[in-house]
Amino acid sequence: MIVELTKRMVRTTWEHRLFDIAAQMAYYFLLALFPLLIVLLGILNFLPVGTADVMDLISPYVPEELLSFIAVNLSTILDVRNAEALSISTLATIWITLMGAFAVIRSVNRAYQLPEPTLKRMILVGFVLVFTLLFAVIISLLLPVFGEPIGEFVFHILGLGDIMTAIWSVSRWGISFLVVGIVLLILYIIVPSQRMSWRDTWPGALFATVGWQAASLGFSYFNQWNDYTLIYGALGTIIGLMVWFFLTAFMILLGAQLNALLMDMHHTVRKK
Repeated sequence: MIVELTKRMVRTTWEHRLFDIAAQMAYYFLLALFPLLIVLLGILNFLPVGTADVMDLISPYVPEELLSFIAVNLSTILDVRNAEALSISTLATIWITLMGAFAVIRSVNRAYQLPEPTLKRMILVGFVLVFTLLFAVIISLLLPVFGEPIGEFVFHILGLGDIMTAIWSVSRWGISFLVVGIVLLILYIIVPSQRMSWRDTWPGALFATVGWQAASLGFSYFNQWNDYTLIYGALGTIIGLMVWFFLTAFMILLGAQLNALLMDMHHTVRKK
């Protein structure tokens, strides 16, 4: 079954042009990145976390060079903007962020070989996706803030205070992995045009989460030995960011395609 599934994954990836779709998604991701981060940081102003916590949360996946680029540019944007600019750009920020969500909705339905949903449904699902992502990130950022004192109290009672630091030093990896997995699971359930259950979608969510982490780590290692600026000059970092977005989009599509193939294979077995 695994061999047959692998063959079908390779064949359908080429037939459905997932590489082309992933490139399209990467473009929308780039447009939506900073508006989404600005909205997120605007919300976090009311919470006991800041920009550094956001960067720490995504650092396990984003290559170091790209993380520095995002942090510097985000800081520049936040430093120069004012209340008037914020109010004027609010609608544009929402629209650009939704465009990224629309790209995900259209692409995942293509991977499932389903028709595109109506515009009304796309807007509704788009808002759900954006707020799900924001909510998941905020919760994951608050867990270390409020979880650490709780953990210290519990470990002190158990006499395990010495290992508290070691546990929380690796906790962000687990939190980041959990956030990505939950967001992808919700994405695969609500985005398709037909009804899906978590039983139909968890294999793809797990595959995409693990695959994205592996691809990001591999890309980070690749960047240590290659300099995009030698070819693209000042645009080198942007090109690197686009490649990382392409890998992200490609893993999302592969996860959806895996779910679709597994559902088709199970349906075939039941008919026999």
